[in-house]
Amino acid sequence: MNAFNQAHLTIQGCGYRIENDRVIVTIQRIANDRVEGNLSGTLQLQLCAFQQGVGNAEAIVLASTMIGEMKGQHFLSDCHYDLLFQQPPAGNWQLVLQLNEWNGVDYTLCDSAYFDAPYQIEASADYSASAMKIKELEGEKAASTPKIATENPIVKKSKEVKKNATGYADGYLAINKSKVDKLLKVKGVPKKVLEKLVAERPFRSEKAVLNVKGVGPVMLGKIVAELSR
Repeated sequence: MNAFNQAHLTIQGCGYRIENDRVIVTIQRIANDRVEGNLSGTLQLQLCAFQQGVGNAEAIVLASTMIGEMKGQHFLSDCHYDLLFQQPPAGNWQLVLQLNEWNGVDYTLCDSAYFDAPYQIEASADYSASAMKIKELEGEKAASTPKIATENPIVKKSKEVKKNATGYADGYLAINKSKVDKLLKVKGVPKKVLEKLVAERPFRSEKAVLNVKGVGPVMLGKIVAELSR
């Protein structure tokens, strides 16, 4: 199944409510906008979490369900799913609802809805005490380690304050959050490159996008600029 076909399976108006070990997922519309006569593969919904501030981190699946196949030009409305919820470890997380489709080999991402409000899990008292002890030991070690002067501290500082290759802060988020149809219509970029971006997202950093074959800093800047209009 190619990325173009995936573009016509969408979710709209998504929300969630966590209640102890359950999560209530609501979706206003799940649609297959492909031509009549088309039958999608088995569809899967997943509520996932990405740890904020950690580049290239893999998603943790917090809840999931299957919703079967869907005919072209059909949709489901006002959907409510009461699912078993697996709480992530302590930290700050960004939650995202993903719609996946079975292609005969594995599930491929078709559409996603990112939730802006961060999901925070505080560490337990025992964990916090252990973390503080580790920090104290690291501080003592750093204090006892002699500092080595650098020959050119000004040059070293300038290297640390390096701008994004594209000039767009968090440009990879624009690719993650863009609707598939819009991303595939970016002008001046080969269709195969755009299809790779659709298939391999969500990305956790600008570097991860640049690792996609055929994407360089100039092309990435062009894509982000088009999506940011």
